[in-house]
Amino acid sequence: MAGTDEERARILALGDSYTVGTGVDAEERWLSKFVDRLREDGESAADPVVIAENGWTTDDLDEEITERDPDGPFDLVTLLIGANNCFQGESPETFEPKFRAMLDRALGFAPDPDSVVVITVPDYTLTPVGEDNDPDEHAKRLVRYNEIVREAARAEGTRLVDVVPPSTRVAEDGSLVADDDLHPAPAQHDLWLERIYPVAAAALD
Repeated sequence: MAGTDEERARILALGDSYTVGTGVDAEERWLSKFVDRLREDGESAADPVVIAENGWTTDDLDEEITERDPDGPFDLVTLLIGANNCFQGESPETFEPKFRAMLDRALGFAPDPDSVVVITVPDYTLTPVGEDNDPDEHAKRLVRYNEIVREAARAEGTRLVDVVPPSTRVAEDGSLVADDDLHPAPAQHDLWLERIYPVAAAALD
C-alpha cells in the first residue's frame, strides 16, 4: 500500500453532508472510520482533507474547491455529491453537466482515474424528512441522478461504490436514521463503510 511514516497516503474527500457526517459525531462518520481502519491495517494515512458541508450542491462544492485550492495530487479522492441538487428539484438534465464537471475536478487531484472513488447518492426519500417531501417525485429523479453518476464514473474509468441499497434499509430499520430524521445514523455509516472500504483501500494499493 502507499505511504510510509514519512510518506503517508493523502486523501481528499469531496461532497456534502453525507461526507462530512451531518447528524453524527465526527468519529462516527464513514470517512473517519475508513481512515481508522486503514491505519489498523497498516496503512500510513494522513488525516483526510475534507471539502464538504451540509446542504452543499455541486455549485457550492465547485466554489469551495476553487476557494480552498487543495494541493494535489492525492493518493485517493472520493466524490459524493448530488443529494441537495435533487432535493432542491434540479432536473437531471441540469445536474448531469454539473456532476461531470465535479468529477473532472476530482480527477484533476488524482494521479489516475483508478485513484478516484465515486459514491452514489443515497436514497433519502425513505427517511421521515424524505417522506414529508413528495417522496415519489424525488425518488424518480434520484434514480436518474444515480444513472448519471454511474455512467460518468464508467466513462471516466473511476471506481464506483453504490450506497443506495443500505440507505433504503431505513424503511425497515429506523435506527439507521440519525436524530435529525434525515441523515444516516452511525449504524448506517458502518454499512456504507463495508462497501466503501474494500474499493477505496484497493485504490491505494
